[in-house]
Amino acid sequence: MNNLLVIYHEDFLCYEKLKRKIKNITINMDDFKITTTHDKRGILLRLSTEITFELNIVKEVNLNDISHSIIFNCFNEYDEIITEIKEKNIPIRIINLKLAKAINIKGTTFGKGSSETYEYIGRGSKWGNPYSMYENGDDRDEVIRKFKYDFDFDKFLNVKKEDFIHLKGKKLGCFCKPQACHGDVIADYLNSLDDGE
Repeated sequence: MNNLLVIYHEDFLCYEKLKRKIKNITINMDDFKITTTHDKRGILLRLSTEITFELNIVKEVNLNDISHSIIFNCFNEYDEIITEIKEKNIPIRIINLKLAKAINIKGTTFGKGSSETYEYIGRGSKWGNPYSMYENGDDRDEVIRKFKYDFDFDKFLNVKKEDFIHLKGKKLGCFCKPQACHGDVIADYLNSLDDGE
């Protein structure tokens, strides 16, 4: 039985893309199972309800047990295992993702401006959360909830939801991380979009 190693970046949310890539690779396989190091978003488990396969989540991968591999890579996170897979001559398909990710920019020389490294999404930018913590007695969760509501229903005055596509594949610079941030709402939306590739 074929044993596919499938690893996706934890910020990847596009179920349709994952499904399409796995179906294209397994179309001529009678039986297969999938081994992975995590399924934090539950998308492999969801896929196993549509396509019949055994899902194994392991802490460490034994490449000697793997027949094929599919790596959804971003930010060069999986370069080490990709090298190991290639050294073992295991057939590999690398899908390079353009994910958005909120990052902390405290201490950078750019401060409240965008740079080649990130797009500033904090207060004062086009992408900033119009709701401020503690201004109306709101805590972090409440201002993020308000932002998410306006974002989901396209209620912003100065920016349309479709404009956020400009941020796809970029690091979103703010001062909140590692705490929850409105940048997480933006990133989750962008990382769930199917680019059709």
